[in-house]
Amino acid sequence: MERLADVKPPVENKIEYLRELASGFETGQIFLTALELDIFSKLQESQSAEKLAGELETDPDLTGRFLDVLTAMRLLAKNHDQYHTAPETAPFLMEGSPFFARYLMFGIRSRETWLNLKEILKKGPTGEPDKHEHDYDQQCIDWMARGTMLGRLQATVRQVRDLPEFSRARKLIDLGGGHGLFGIAFAQENPELDVVIFDKPEVTPMTQVYIDRYGMADRIHTISGDYTKDTLGTDYDIAFEACSFAGDENGSRAFFSKVCNALKDNGLFIRLTFTLDDNRSGPISSLVWDLKDHLTGHSHMPMRTNSELFQLLQEAGLTGERVIDMSPWCSMPMRLIISRKTRIFPGNSTGSIRTEC
Repeated sequence: MERLADVKPPVENKIEYLRELASGFETGQIFLTALELDIFSKLQESQSAEKLAGELETDPDLTGRFLDVLTAMRLLAKNHDQYHTAPETAPFLMEGSPFFARYLMFGIRSRETWLNLKEILKKGPTGEPDKHEHDYDQQCIDWMARGTMLGRLQATVRQVRDLPEFSRARKLIDLGGGHGLFGIAFAQENPELDVVIFDKPEVTPMTQVYIDRYGMADRIHTISGDYTKDTLGTDYDIAFEACSFAGDENGSRAFFSKVCNALKDNGLFIRLTFTLDDNRSGPISSLVWDLKDHLTGHSHMPMRTNSELFQLLQEAGLTGERVIDMSPWCSMPMRLIISRKTRIFPGNSTGSIRTEC
């Protein structure tokens, strides 16, 4: 008989992986509840579970066990019976911090949707979209600027400046540029480049603050308006847009056509955005985002496959050329989409997509 100690398992053991998937709901609820209770702000200074429970009006024993889980998740640190927010995550978890991750609050508001997932799958979209509105005041623009400086801007600028067309470019428009840091960085990398930053009338005065701060007023100016409706200007070598446009198919065709008309022949349209793999097998966070938008019957920023996006660009007169994976430098799996204004008639085949992961 075969020695049992030498028997190879009949299949690879996936139980631990599946258990982690199932328990993700539990740890997610613990984390979101900690956000709701403002635990991380309250534990800027160390205190015991009993003292915190008194402040929260919660059960002391359960509170201690709750804090122990958060400690195991490396969100808190513990010294004897004293808990405090872990230093490495504190900048992102304490409300009022310059880097506070505001978007985490969306998770609290969308919990009900996920709790009712089975019912929604049976009955169809709820028709009750999650709210993702931003008040684009100075505080919000400054927060967005700090966030982009955590690696996303630097990596994007490095990719763009290495394009052979960039060093030859003399005119660039940054669509929905907000704080203007992308446009400022591009101007710094190419001393012959003039930059236009286009955004809403309530935003461009704040853009100008950043332009002046970096001493770029001689080569960067702003245009105020709605870039889906108003004139963008003409003869740009490069048009750039980073996660500011969120239109449906018809809106996308119209916007991309406006961009195409604003570019010189052979000019580049560069988008930093979210897309799905053509076989819709990833990235998982983008697929989850896409599912949630469809569960509510509302799309905050429509997700498209690379091929679907390239087709829309082609219909507007732009030939998609490259997809560059920016995930290593971004908090979510973003892609840099590079397309070119060509004389190919809209609707003609674009050939294969060059994807760089």
